[in-house]
Amino acid sequence: MPFVYFVRYWGGLSFRRFFPSLFSNSEPHSWRPTGAYSQMRETLRIMSTVGGVSQSSARDLYRAVFDELVGQVQPNHFASGPEVWRVVHSRSLDYRRRDLLWRIAHDAIVTNLKRLRWRLGDGICPRTSCTKWESVSHVFWQCDYVALFWEWFQVLTDRLTLCNTWAVSQDYALYGLSPPPCNTSVQDILTFVSASIKASLMERPM
Repeated sequence: MPFVYFVRYWGGLSFRRFFPSLFSNSEPHSWRPTGAYSQMRETLRIMSTVGGVSQSSARDLYRAVFDELVGQVQPNHFASGPEVWRVVHSRSLDYRRRDLLWRIAHDAIVTNLKRLRWRLGDGICPRTSCTKWESVSHVFWQCDYVALFWEWFQVLTDRLTLCNTWAVSQDYALYGLSPPPCNTSVQDILTFVSASIKASLMERPM
């Protein structure tokens, strides 16, 4: 990979405007890379395992790394629409769960990535062994820790709906969109359970 170091250098300069708190001239970065450089290095390492990277130009590598990293830290657009608000105001939810779903829909959860934009912290997920940016979608869907909850929810859904063709998606996990085919009573139960899962995930264990 002949252009890796150039990509890391120019990428680091460009990424300053997305997370400036990770870059400082007061400490060395060559032997103790910050979160941004570590993420870039990991992305390049994964790309190298795919093959064909050695023939790529610096421009191609930079574009791939930029899309991979910056695409994860751009502010999310809030979800809207009657389907979203129907879930938020479900009769099966108490006010605390409704408030949580409302904040998820409006991207109003204070994650480490949002704190990073305020120049606080490093933006990384605090869960053990996780080195990804902690966005709203990461907290409730993308983190490996979260997968166990939704796998259990999938099993529960299959049993209640007697349907094995529906699968939990990110849109459902975050906003309750594209629910499984079932009657209103079962839908209320699933809405309550999924909201409870998200409430427990808000604790973000270390």
